[in-house]
Amino acid sequence: MGSPGRPRLIFQLGTNNWQRGGEFAPGSGILHEAHHRAYNEIDGIRAYSMYPSRVQRFREEDVRVFELEHDIPICESVSPVSSYRWHAMGEDEVAAYRARLTREVTAFMDEVEASTGDEFGLVIAHHAFMNPVVMRDVIRARVEAGKPRIPLVCFVHGTELKMFAKEQAGNEPEEFPLRFLPFMQREQIFPAGDEAERSSTPWVGVDVVASISSEQIEAFSHVFPDFPRERVVLSHNGYNDRVFRESDAEPAAALATLTDDLPDDGFDAVVAFCGKFADWKRLDALLRAAATYEQEDRRILTVVAGGGPDEQKRAIADLVTELGLRRAVFLGPRQQEDLATMFAAAHVGVFPSYREPFGLVFLECMACGTPVIGADSGGPRDFVTPEVGVLVPETDDRQALADSLVAAVDRALDEDWKHSKGPGAAAYARDHFSVVRQVSDLLAEVDRLTVAG
Repeated sequence: MGSPGRPRLIFQLGTNNWQRGGEFAPGSGILHEAHHRAYNEIDGIRAYSMYPSRVQRFREEDVRVFELEHDIPICESVSPVSSYRWHAMGEDEVAAYRARLTREVTAFMDEVEASTGDEFGLVIAHHAFMNPVVMRDVIRARVEAGKPRIPLVCFVHGTELKMFAKEQAGNEPEEFPLRFLPFMQREQIFPAGDEAERSSTPWVGVDVVASISSEQIEAFSHVFPDFPRERVVLSHNGYNDRVFRESDAEPAAALATLTDDLPDDGFDAVVAFCGKFADWKRLDALLRAAATYEQEDRRILTVVAGGGPDEQKRAIADLVTELGLRRAVFLGPRQQEDLATMFAAAHVGVFPSYREPFGLVFLECMACGTPVIGADSGGPRDFVTPEVGVLVPETDDRQALADSLVAAVDRALDEDWKHSKGPGAAAYARDHFSVVRQVSDLLAEVDRLTVAG
Protein backbone atom coordinates (compact mmCIF):
# COMPACT_ATOMS: atom_id res chain seq x y z
CA MET A 1 0.00 0.00 0.00
CA GLY A 2 1.10 3.62 -0.40
CA SER A 3 2.28 5.68 2.53
CA PRO A 4 -0.39 7.70 4.36
CA GLY A 5 -1.12 10.83 2.36
CA ARG A 6 1.02 9.73 -0.57
CA PRO A 7 -0.26 8.14 -3.78
CA ARG A 8 0.39 4.54 -4.63
CA LEU A 9 2.23 4.30 -7.94
CA ILE A 10 1.49 1.31 -10.17
CA PHE A 11 3.39 0.45 -13.34
CA GLN A 12 1.90 -1.82 -16.03
CA LEU A 13 3.74 -3.30 -19.00
CA GLY A 14 1.46 -4.48 -21.79
CA THR A 15 2.09 -6.95 -24.61
CA ASN A 16 -0.31 -5.49 -27.18
CA ASN A 17 -1.15 -1.99 -28.40
CA TRP A 18 -4.04 0.06 -27.13
CA GLN A 19 -6.89 1.02 -29.44
CA ARG A 20 -5.74 4.54 -30.29
CA GLY A 21 -4.62 6.53 -33.28
CA GLY A 22 -6.79 4.49 -35.61
CA GLU A 23 -4.99 1.23 -34.76
CA PHE A 24 -7.18 -1.77 -33.97
CA ALA A 25 -6.34 -3.51 -30.68
CA PRO A 26 -6.74 -7.14 -29.59
CA GLY A 27 -8.54 -7.95 -26.35
CA SER A 28 -5.49 -7.89 -24.10
CA GLY A 29 -4.57 -4.39 -25.30
CA ILE A 30 -8.10 -3.18 -24.67
CA LEU A 31 -8.04 -4.75 -21.20
CA HIS A 32 -4.68 -3.13 -20.34
CA GLU A 33 -5.95 0.30 -21.33
CA ALA A 34 -9.17 -0.23 -19.38
CA HIS A 35 -7.19 -1.26 -16.30
CA HIS A 36 -4.95 1.79 -16.63
CA ARG A 37 -7.91 4.15 -16.69
CA ALA A 38 -9.68 2.29 -13.87
CA TYR A 39 -6.66 2.43 -11.56
CA ASN A 40 -6.49 6.18 -12.13
CA GLU A 41 -10.14 6.50 -11.12
CA ILE A 42 -9.39 5.08 -7.67
CA ASP A 43 -8.48 7.59 -4.97
CA GLY A 44 -4.88 7.36 -3.84
CA ILE A 45 -3.58 5.56 -6.95
CA ARG A 46 -1.63 6.79 -9.96
CA ALA A 47 -1.04 4.32 -12.78
CA TYR A 48 1.59 4.46 -15.51
CA SER A 49 1.79 2.19 -18.54
CA MET A 50 3.93 1.18 -21.50
CA TYR A 51 2.87 -0.90 -24.49
CA PRO A 52 4.33 -1.74 -27.92
CA SER A 53 3.18 -0.50 -31.30
CA ARG A 54 4.51 -0.23 -34.81
CA VAL A 55 2.01 2.52 -35.62
CA GLN A 56 1.53 4.67 -32.54
CA ARG A 57 4.03 7.22 -31.31
CA PHE A 58 2.28 8.67 -28.25
CA ARG A 59 4.30 10.15 -25.41
CA GLU A 60 2.16 11.25 -22.48
CA GLU A 61 2.76 11.89 -18.81
CA ASP A 62 1.37 8.52 -17.75
CA VAL A 63 1.69 6.45 -20.97
CA ARG A 64 4.62 5.58 -23.22
CA VAL A 65 4.74 3.55 -26.41
CA PHE A 66 7.52 1.04 -26.93
CA GLU A 67 8.12 1.96 -30.56
CA LEU A 68 8.66 -0.91 -32.98
CA GLU A 69 9.83 -1.03 -36.58
CA HIS A 70 8.13 -4.41 -37.02
CA ASP A 71 4.78 -5.88 -36.00
CA ILE A 72 4.20 -6.76 -32.36
CA PRO A 73 5.60 -10.24 -31.64
CA ILE A 74 2.81 -12.74 -30.95
CA CYS A 75 2.67 -16.16 -29.30
CA GLU A 76 0.18 -17.76 -31.68
CA SER A 77 -0.08 -17.90 -35.44
CA VAL A 78 -2.91 -15.37 -35.80
CA SER A 79 -3.56 -11.93 -34.39
CA PRO A 80 -5.77 -9.07 -35.59
CA VAL A 81 -2.73 -6.79 -35.70
CA SER A 82 0.27 -9.03 -36.36
CA SER A 83 1.59 -12.23 -37.88
CA TYR A 84 5.12 -11.68 -36.50
CA ARG A 85 5.67 -14.72 -34.28
CA TRP A 86 8.16 -15.06 -31.43
CA HIS A 87 9.13 -18.45 -32.85
CA ALA A 88 10.14 -16.77 -36.11
CA MET A 89 12.60 -14.50 -34.28
CA GLY A 90 16.25 -15.44 -33.90
CA GLU A 91 17.93 -15.66 -30.51
CA ASP A 92 19.79 -12.38 -31.06
CA GLU A 93 16.57 -10.63 -32.05
CA VAL A 94 14.75 -11.86 -28.94
CA ALA A 95 17.67 -10.82 -26.73
CA ALA A 96 17.80 -7.36 -28.32
CA TYR A 97 14.04 -6.91 -27.83
CA ARG A 98 14.37 -7.86 -24.16
CA ALA A 99 17.33 -5.57 -23.56
CA ARG A 100 15.80 -2.52 -25.25
CA LEU A 101 12.45 -2.97 -23.51
CA THR A 102 14.24 -3.27 -20.16
CA ARG A 103 16.11 -0.03 -20.80
CA GLU A 104 13.02 1.91 -21.84
CA VAL A 105 10.91 0.66 -18.92
CA THR A 106 13.70 1.56 -16.48
CA ALA A 107 14.08 5.03 -17.97
CA PHE A 108 10.32 5.70 -17.82
CA MET A 109 10.02 4.50 -14.21
CA ASP A 110 13.06 6.56 -13.17
CA GLU A 111 11.59 9.63 -14.89
CA VAL A 112 8.26 9.22 -13.10
CA GLU A 113 9.88 8.79 -9.70
CA ALA A 114 12.15 11.81 -10.26
CA SER A 115 9.27 14.05 -11.34
CA THR A 116 6.80 12.96 -8.63
CA GLY A 117 9.11 12.36 -5.70
CA ASP A 118 7.27 9.08 -5.08
CA GLU A 119 8.32 5.47 -5.67
CA PHE A 120 6.50 2.70 -7.45
CA GLY A 121 4.85 0.22 -5.10
CA LEU A 122 3.52 -2.37 -7.54
CA VAL A 123 4.37 -3.68 -11.00
CA ILE A 124 1.97 -5.60 -13.25
CA ALA A 125 3.26 -7.49 -16.29
CA HIS A 126 0.63 -8.57 -18.81
CA HIS A 127 1.07 -12.05 -20.34
CA ALA A 128 3.19 -14.81 -18.81
CA PHE A 129 6.09 -14.53 -21.22
CA MET A 130 8.52 -11.71 -22.03
CA ASN A 131 6.97 -8.96 -19.93
CA PRO A 132 7.42 -10.63 -16.51
CA VAL A 133 11.01 -11.45 -17.54
CA VAL A 134 11.66 -7.79 -18.33
CA MET A 135 9.97 -6.54 -15.16
CA ARG A 136 11.91 -9.07 -13.07
CA ASP A 137 15.11 -7.71 -14.62
CA VAL A 138 14.06 -4.13 -13.87
CA ILE A 139 13.11 -4.88 -10.27
CA ARG A 140 16.29 -6.88 -9.66
CA ALA A 141 18.42 -3.98 -10.89
CA ARG A 142 16.48 -1.60 -8.63
CA VAL A 143 17.09 -3.87 -5.65
CA GLU A 144 20.80 -4.05 -6.44
CA ALA A 145 20.80 -0.23 -6.53
CA GLY A 146 19.40 -0.13 -3.00
CA LYS A 147 15.71 0.44 -3.73
CA PRO A 148 12.97 -1.60 -2.05
CA ARG A 149 11.74 -4.74 -3.78
CA ILE A 150 8.45 -4.09 -5.57
CA PRO A 151 5.81 -6.85 -5.66
CA LEU A 152 5.49 -8.24 -9.19
CA VAL A 153 2.10 -9.39 -10.49
CA CYS A 154 1.74 -11.29 -13.76
CA PHE A 155 -1.64 -11.00 -15.44
CA VAL A 156 -2.12 -14.10 -17.59
CA HIS A 157 -4.16 -13.68 -20.78
CA GLY A 158 -4.08 -17.11 -22.39
CA THR A 159 -2.34 -16.95 -25.75
CA GLU A 160 1.08 -17.41 -24.17
CA LEU A 161 -0.17 -20.46 -22.28
CA LYS A 162 -1.41 -21.90 -25.58
CA MET A 163 2.10 -21.38 -26.98
CA PHE A 164 3.71 -23.15 -24.03
CA ALA A 165 1.17 -25.99 -24.23
CA LYS A 166 1.88 -26.47 -27.94
CA GLU A 167 5.60 -26.63 -27.18
CA GLN A 168 4.92 -29.21 -24.46
CA ALA A 169 2.72 -31.32 -26.72
CA GLY A 170 5.33 -31.46 -29.46
CA ASN A 171 2.74 -32.02 -32.18
CA GLU A 172 3.83 -29.03 -34.26
CA PRO A 173 7.64 -29.04 -34.00
CA GLU A 174 8.15 -26.73 -36.95
CA GLU A 175 5.62 -24.14 -35.78
CA PHE A 176 6.20 -24.51 -32.04
CA PRO A 177 9.62 -26.02 -31.28
CA LEU A 178 10.44 -26.51 -27.60
CA ARG A 179 12.13 -23.17 -27.09
CA PHE A 180 10.38 -20.58 -24.94
CA LEU A 181 9.03 -22.83 -22.19
CA PRO A 182 12.59 -23.97 -21.35
CA PHE A 183 13.59 -20.30 -21.52
CA MET A 184 10.98 -19.38 -18.90
CA GLN A 185 12.01 -22.31 -16.74
CA ARG A 186 15.67 -21.27 -16.88
CA GLU A 187 14.74 -17.70 -15.98
CA GLN A 188 12.79 -19.00 -12.94
CA ILE A 189 10.09 -16.36 -13.34
CA PHE A 190 7.46 -18.61 -11.74
CA PRO A 191 9.44 -20.63 -9.18
CA ALA A 192 8.40 -22.47 -6.09
CA GLY A 193 9.14 -20.31 -3.10
CA ASP A 194 8.06 -20.25 0.51
CA GLU A 195 7.24 -17.08 2.42
CA ALA A 196 10.74 -16.77 3.87
CA GLU A 197 12.30 -16.77 0.41
CA ARG A 198 9.82 -14.21 -0.87
CA SER A 199 10.41 -11.94 2.12
CA SER A 200 14.17 -11.82 1.58
CA THR A 201 15.37 -8.74 -0.28
CA PRO A 202 17.62 -10.56 -2.82
CA TRP A 203 14.76 -12.76 -3.99
CA VAL A 204 13.02 -11.37 -7.07
CA GLY A 205 10.33 -13.18 -9.06
CA VAL A 206 6.59 -13.11 -9.71
CA ASP A 207 4.75 -12.76 -6.42
CA VAL A 208 1.17 -13.14 -7.63
CA VAL A 209 -0.39 -14.51 -10.81
CA ALA A 210 -3.81 -13.20 -11.84
CA SER A 211 -5.85 -15.09 -14.37
CA ILE A 212 -9.05 -14.22 -16.20
CA SER A 213 -10.84 -17.54 -15.75
CA SER A 214 -10.81 -20.72 -13.70
CA GLU A 215 -9.78 -22.67 -16.78
CA GLN A 216 -6.80 -20.39 -17.31
CA ILE A 217 -5.72 -21.01 -13.73
CA GLU A 218 -5.69 -24.72 -14.51
CA ALA A 219 -3.78 -24.08 -17.74
CA PHE A 220 -1.18 -21.96 -15.95
CA SER A 221 -0.74 -24.54 -13.19
CA HIS A 222 -0.25 -27.24 -15.80
CA VAL A 223 2.55 -25.29 -17.46
CA PHE A 224 4.15 -24.00 -14.24
CA PRO A 225 3.24 -26.60 -11.61
CA ASP A 226 5.85 -25.46 -9.07
CA PHE A 227 4.41 -21.99 -8.63
CA PRO A 228 2.37 -21.90 -5.36
CA ARG A 229 -1.28 -22.37 -6.22
CA GLU A 230 -2.35 -20.12 -3.34
CA ARG A 231 -0.65 -17.22 -5.12
CA VAL A 232 -2.78 -17.58 -8.26
CA VAL A 233 -5.94 -15.49 -8.07
CA LEU A 234 -9.03 -15.26 -10.25
CA SER A 235 -9.62 -11.81 -11.75
CA HIS A 236 -12.58 -11.82 -14.10
CA ASN A 237 -12.31 -9.36 -16.96
CA GLY A 238 -14.08 -6.05 -16.73
CA TYR A 239 -15.54 -4.29 -19.75
CA ASN A 240 -15.67 -0.62 -20.71
CA ASP A 241 -19.07 0.44 -19.39
CA ARG A 242 -18.65 3.91 -20.90
CA VAL A 243 -18.85 2.39 -24.40
CA PHE A 244 -20.85 -0.83 -24.19
CA ARG A 245 -24.42 0.10 -23.28
CA GLU A 246 -27.97 -0.66 -24.33
CA SER A 247 -29.37 1.37 -27.21
CA ASP A 248 -32.84 2.13 -28.53
CA ALA A 249 -31.57 2.65 -32.08
CA GLU A 250 -33.41 0.72 -34.79
CA PRO A 251 -31.15 -2.19 -35.91
CA ALA A 252 -31.23 -1.48 -39.64
CA ALA A 253 -30.41 2.19 -39.13
CA ALA A 254 -27.66 1.38 -36.64
CA LEU A 255 -26.00 -1.20 -38.87
CA ALA A 256 -26.26 1.12 -41.87
CA THR A 257 -23.77 3.38 -40.09
CA LEU A 258 -21.26 0.52 -40.18
CA THR A 259 -21.67 -0.95 -43.67
CA ASP A 260 -23.22 -0.40 -47.09
CA ASP A 261 -23.57 -4.16 -47.64
CA LEU A 262 -26.89 -4.79 -45.92
CA PRO A 263 -29.37 -6.92 -47.93
CA ASP A 264 -31.67 -4.92 -50.19
CA ASP A 265 -34.71 -6.80 -48.92
CA GLY A 266 -33.93 -6.13 -45.27
CA PHE A 267 -33.76 -8.64 -42.42
CA ASP A 268 -35.78 -9.86 -39.46
CA ALA A 269 -33.02 -10.72 -36.99
CA VAL A 270 -29.28 -10.18 -36.48
CA VAL A 271 -26.64 -12.65 -35.25
CA ALA A 272 -23.36 -10.94 -34.26
CA PHE A 273 -19.85 -12.37 -34.07
CA CYS A 274 -16.61 -10.64 -33.07
CA GLY A 275 -13.17 -12.24 -33.02
CA LYS A 276 -9.94 -12.82 -34.87
CA PHE A 277 -9.93 -15.26 -37.76
CA ALA A 278 -8.16 -18.01 -35.80
CA ASP A 279 -9.17 -21.64 -36.03
CA TRP A 280 -9.98 -21.91 -32.32
CA LYS A 281 -12.48 -19.04 -32.60
CA ARG A 282 -14.47 -21.37 -34.91
CA LEU A 283 -16.08 -18.73 -37.08
CA ASP A 284 -16.42 -21.49 -39.67
CA ALA A 285 -18.90 -23.29 -37.41
CA LEU A 286 -21.05 -20.18 -37.21
CA LEU A 287 -20.93 -19.74 -40.99
CA ARG A 288 -21.97 -23.37 -41.44
CA ALA A 289 -24.83 -22.68 -39.04
CA ALA A 290 -25.74 -19.62 -41.12
CA ALA A 291 -25.94 -21.81 -44.21
CA THR A 292 -28.74 -23.68 -42.44
CA TYR A 293 -30.68 -20.85 -40.81
CA GLU A 294 -30.52 -18.79 -44.01
CA GLN A 295 -32.87 -21.40 -45.48
CA GLU A 296 -35.57 -20.53 -42.94
CA ASP A 297 -38.46 -18.18 -43.66
CA ARG A 298 -37.05 -15.79 -41.08
CA ARG A 299 -34.47 -13.52 -42.68
CA ILE A 300 -31.45 -13.79 -40.39
CA LEU A 301 -28.44 -11.55 -40.99
CA THR A 302 -25.01 -12.67 -39.73
CA VAL A 303 -22.68 -9.74 -38.99
CA VAL A 304 -18.98 -10.51 -38.44
CA ALA A 305 -16.41 -8.11 -36.96
CA GLY A 306 -12.74 -9.07 -36.91
CA GLY A 307 -9.95 -10.11 -39.20
CA GLY A 308 -6.65 -11.88 -39.54
CA PRO A 309 -3.81 -12.63 -41.96
CA ASP A 310 -4.60 -12.68 -45.67
CA GLU A 311 -4.49 -16.49 -45.76
CA GLN A 312 -7.16 -16.73 -43.07
CA LYS A 313 -9.32 -14.09 -44.73
CA ARG A 314 -9.13 -15.95 -48.03
CA ALA A 315 -10.12 -19.18 -46.31
CA ILE A 316 -13.19 -17.51 -44.78
CA ALA A 317 -14.11 -15.89 -48.10
CA ASP A 318 -13.80 -19.28 -49.86
CA LEU A 319 -16.05 -20.87 -47.23
CA VAL A 320 -18.68 -18.16 -47.69
CA THR A 321 -18.65 -18.88 -51.43
CA GLU A 322 -18.74 -22.65 -50.91
CA LEU A 323 -21.72 -22.37 -48.55
CA GLY A 324 -23.52 -19.91 -50.81
CA LEU A 325 -24.21 -17.48 -47.97
CA ARG A 326 -26.41 -14.54 -48.94
CA ARG A 327 -26.85 -12.79 -45.61
CA ALA A 328 -23.35 -12.66 -44.13
CA VAL A 329 -21.78 -9.22 -43.75
CA PHE A 330 -18.12 -8.72 -42.83
CA LEU A 331 -17.14 -5.46 -41.13
CA GLY A 332 -13.42 -6.13 -40.64
CA PRO A 333 -11.62 -5.06 -37.43
CA ARG A 334 -13.56 -2.29 -35.66
CA GLN A 335 -13.16 0.18 -32.82
CA GLN A 336 -15.06 -0.40 -29.59
CA GLU A 337 -17.73 2.15 -30.43
CA ASP A 338 -18.58 0.30 -33.66
CA LEU A 339 -18.68 -3.02 -31.83
CA ALA A 340 -21.10 -1.53 -29.31
CA THR A 341 -23.33 -0.43 -32.19
CA MET A 342 -23.22 -3.92 -33.70
CA PHE A 343 -23.91 -5.70 -30.41
CA ALA A 344 -26.81 -3.40 -29.50
CA ALA A 345 -28.37 -3.95 -32.92
CA ALA A 346 -28.06 -7.74 -32.70
CA HIS A 347 -30.71 -10.10 -31.37
CA VAL A 348 -28.05 -12.54 -30.15
CA GLY A 349 -24.25 -12.71 -30.03
CA VAL A 350 -22.64 -16.01 -31.03
CA PHE A 351 -19.03 -16.75 -30.02
CA PRO A 352 -18.29 -20.48 -30.44
CA SER A 353 -14.59 -20.40 -29.44
CA TYR A 354 -12.85 -23.52 -28.21
CA ARG A 355 -11.76 -22.98 -24.62
CA GLU A 356 -11.96 -19.19 -24.78
CA PRO A 357 -9.54 -17.90 -22.09
CA PHE A 358 -12.21 -15.58 -20.74
CA GLY A 359 -14.56 -14.09 -23.32
CA LEU A 360 -14.63 -10.31 -22.99
CA VAL A 361 -16.79 -10.05 -26.12
CA PHE A 362 -19.50 -12.01 -24.28
CA LEU A 363 -19.62 -9.32 -21.57
CA GLU A 364 -19.47 -6.47 -24.07
CA CYS A 365 -22.36 -7.99 -25.99
CA MET A 366 -24.35 -8.62 -22.80
CA ALA A 367 -23.74 -5.05 -21.64
CA CYS A 368 -25.46 -3.89 -24.82
CA GLY A 369 -28.59 -5.79 -23.81
CA THR A 370 -28.00 -8.74 -26.11
CA PRO A 371 -28.02 -12.40 -24.95
CA VAL A 372 -25.13 -14.67 -25.89
CA ILE A 373 -24.43 -18.16 -27.23
CA GLY A 374 -21.07 -19.92 -26.81
CA ALA A 375 -19.48 -23.34 -26.43
CA ASP A 376 -19.35 -25.14 -23.11
CA SER A 377 -15.63 -24.74 -22.49
CA GLY A 378 -13.22 -22.12 -21.17
CA GLY A 379 -13.94 -18.86 -19.40
CA PRO A 380 -17.59 -18.39 -20.46
CA ARG A 381 -18.49 -21.27 -18.15
CA ASP A 382 -17.89 -18.88 -15.26
CA PHE A 383 -20.63 -16.42 -16.19
CA VAL A 384 -22.86 -17.55 -19.07
CA THR A 385 -25.95 -18.75 -17.20
CA PRO A 386 -29.47 -19.54 -18.47
CA GLU A 387 -30.44 -16.01 -17.46
CA VAL A 388 -28.13 -14.44 -20.06
CA GLY A 389 -27.87 -17.08 -22.81
CA VAL A 390 -26.66 -20.62 -23.36
CA LEU A 391 -23.51 -22.69 -23.91
CA VAL A 392 -23.91 -25.47 -26.46
CA PRO A 393 -22.17 -28.85 -26.02
CA GLU A 394 -18.44 -28.85 -26.76
CA THR A 395 -17.35 -31.06 -29.65
CA ASP A 396 -14.51 -31.45 -32.13
CA ASP A 397 -17.04 -32.03 -34.91
CA ARG A 398 -17.53 -28.65 -36.59
CA GLN A 399 -20.75 -29.65 -38.32
CA ALA A 400 -22.18 -30.98 -35.06
CA LEU A 401 -21.22 -27.69 -33.42
CA ALA A 402 -22.88 -25.80 -36.29
CA ASP A 403 -26.07 -27.81 -35.82
CA SER A 404 -26.09 -26.95 -32.10
CA LEU A 405 -25.63 -23.28 -32.94
CA VAL A 406 -28.58 -23.38 -35.34
CA ALA A 407 -30.79 -24.85 -32.63
CA ALA A 408 -29.62 -22.26 -30.11
CA VAL A 409 -30.11 -19.33 -32.50
CA ASP A 410 -33.58 -20.53 -33.44
CA ARG A 411 -34.50 -20.90 -29.79
CA ALA A 412 -33.16 -17.43 -28.96
CA LEU A 413 -35.27 -15.89 -31.71
CA ASP A 414 -38.37 -18.03 -31.10
CA GLU A 415 -38.34 -17.15 -27.41
CA ASP A 416 -37.36 -13.51 -28.02
CA TRP A 417 -34.31 -13.61 -25.75
CA LYS A 418 -33.47 -10.05 -26.76
CA HIS A 419 -36.38 -8.86 -24.62
CA SER A 420 -36.63 -11.71 -22.09
CA LYS A 421 -32.91 -12.11 -21.33
CA GLY A 422 -31.31 -8.96 -22.78
CA PRO A 423 -32.10 -6.52 -19.92
CA GLY A 424 -30.96 -9.09 -17.35
CA ALA A 425 -27.75 -9.71 -19.29
CA ALA A 426 -27.00 -5.97 -19.31
CA ALA A 427 -27.68 -5.68 -15.58
CA TYR A 428 -25.54 -8.73 -14.80
CA ALA A 429 -22.58 -7.37 -16.77
CA ARG A 430 -22.94 -3.93 -15.22
CA ASP A 431 -23.25 -5.18 -11.63
CA HIS A 432 -20.48 -7.79 -11.70
CA PHE A 433 -17.92 -6.89 -14.33
CA SER A 434 -17.08 -3.19 -14.27
CA VAL A 435 -13.35 -2.57 -14.70
CA VAL A 436 -13.05 -0.49 -11.50
CA ARG A 437 -14.52 -3.35 -9.50
CA GLN A 438 -12.15 -5.80 -11.17
CA VAL A 439 -8.97 -3.88 -10.44
CA SER A 440 -10.09 -2.98 -6.91
CA ASP A 441 -10.68 -6.65 -6.12
CA LEU A 442 -7.34 -7.55 -7.71
CA LEU A 443 -5.46 -5.02 -5.59
CA ALA A 444 -7.11 -6.36 -2.46
CA GLU A 445 -5.92 -9.88 -3.33
CA VAL A 446 -2.40 -8.65 -4.14
CA ASP A 447 -2.17 -6.80 -0.83
CA ARG A 448 -3.40 -9.85 1.06
CA LEU A 449 -0.69 -12.00 -0.52
CA THR A 450 2.23 -9.56 -0.47
CA VAL A 451 1.76 -7.50 2.71
CA ALA A 452 4.21 -9.75 4.58
CA GLY A 453 6.85 -9.09 1.91
